[in-house]
Amino acid sequence: MASRAFPPWFSWILESKLRLGVLAPDALVARLPLAPDFTVAEIGSGTGVYARVVRHHARLLVAVELQWPLIEKAGVRDARLHQTQGSAQALPLRTASLDLIYLVTVFGELVHESEALAEMHRVLRPGGFLSISEHLPDPDYRSRASLRRSCEAAGFATLRSVGPWWNYTSTFRRPQ
Repeated sequence: MASRAFPPWFSWILESKLRLGVLAPDALVARLPLAPDFTVAEIGSGTGVYARVVRHHARLLVAVELQWPLIEKAGVRDARLHQTQGSAQALPLRTASLDLIYLVTVFGELVHESEALAEMHRVLRPGGFLSISEHLPDPDYRSRASLRRSCEAAGFATLRSVGPWWNYTSTFRRPQ
């Protein structure tokens, strides 16, 4: 199956007022189960627009991005952002090392969804959180019900979902 990765040449949209009007970084922070002592990863961090804000609410944030051109753009915007290149199917992170993983309009791009969910399960500590945000007009948008089915099938427990159907964040927990 071909990659559905976000095209780097279209990265300007990630920082646009239109997109940030749909889900502002501060609004995302309010939706995430964050704590000052958490180790957090954003998968599919793109240009770092959300990571630059979320990192101030955690002990450590690692921005994981598949595409090198997007990592470079994020580094130009903030050289202090801790970034690593990697795939959701093979995360370059230690087992049980994270308290929270979050994705923003990335889940629908995952070609091997079950493998990616297994990897997220592996790197989350028992009791850790997985938060996935979806919003329109993302062409890879996943409905709340479809997302819940996929995450529960991978062993995650549904914790909560906030926001309207077209702009929501669902949070799941890795069982203890």
